[in-house]
Amino acid sequence: MEKYSKWRDQGTGIQPFLQPVPARSEKQGLKVVLNAAKKYIVGPVVATMRLALLGALAVVDAATAAVGALVVVPSIKRMWTWCTRSVWARMALLVLGFYSVDTKTVSLQKGRRDARKNAASKKGGVRSGDIIVANHASYVDILYLVAKYAPVFVELDNATMCARPISMWTALRAPAQMTPALLQAKDARPLKTITEEARAKRCGPVVVFPENATTNGRALLQLLPVFGEYGNLDEKSNIHIVAFKYPFQSFSPAYSVGNQAAHLFGLCCQFYNSITVRVLDPNEAPRVADSPMFCDSSEAEPVDIDEDVGEKLLQLSRLRMTKMTAMDKRDFLTFYHKRAKGYGKNANGRPVTI
Repeated sequence: MEKYSKWRDQGTGIQPFLQPVPARSEKQGLKVVLNAAKKYIVGPVVATMRLALLGALAVVDAATAAVGALVVVPSIKRMWTWCTRSVWARMALLVLGFYSVDTKTVSLQKGRRDARKNAASKKGGVRSGDIIVANHASYVDILYLVAKYAPVFVELDNATMCARPISMWTALRAPAQMTPALLQAKDARPLKTITEEARAKRCGPVVVFPENATTNGRALLQLLPVFGEYGNLDEKSNIHIVAFKYPFQSFSPAYSVGNQAAHLFGLCCQFYNSITVRVLDPNEAPRVADSPMFCDSSEAEPVDIDEDVGEKLLQLSRLRMTKMTAMDKRDFLTFYHKRAKGYGKNANGRPVTI
């Protein structure tokens, strides 16, 4: 759309914020009739039943969370949270039509691996206090991460790189809201403080979305230099990189703009939905210990953690990196919402189309 050309990345030609549209082949012949029947006849019936089930699941989650709040032993509380939230999120994905998840652990290295990293192999999988770095294309990302890890989600400050923990429900709603430019000083904390607390209380891994905004899944935004701040570096935290993609035919599960309730309804109208998840081989993930702030240059060459994370997320996702940032997403949403209102007023007080 020409009116949104300002937010088309010049280097790649990709518009990373507008909702993806179906291929032209889906708008021809019999497929048009079938898609119309699904969207306006069968789909709404299916969606209504699915939304009712999601509502029931939300009530169950609230009840189990209330019970979990009464548990004082960290290990038992963590087990209760993981079991209940994991089951809840898996059932929610199933209700939404994600009957299976295409998940693969991917190696990016060809030939022999670095012996030093082999020796430092991450054993025991993802642990409490570890950091999961991922791209962010939909609220469905949140459901998958809850089902798999029951993690702690954080929101980033675009200036200081500090973070604040947010609840699962806040994380689910965040894609529909304006990306915060800055966090309130009383809420912002160094990432290391959050990972240490998560490890001590066994709250699960900490999820970081370095783009700090959702995209339509067609490209990556510029990543915030989260690991460039000393206060964010926790040597005890392993970094895990995850990439999400949403293949689709007529309706994309990716969500970056628009009414979230309407998108959820459209998602529920689908007979089935698809998600692909690629997880980087843990032995190839960046290590905080390799940061110049910790690494002894006489023994090994220091690694720029932010640059390494960016390169590997780029390769893992097989997406292109744009020059757009979370601040561009804020500007885009401001413009989009003004247009969505439809009318403004000119100097004479008369309504005009924006």
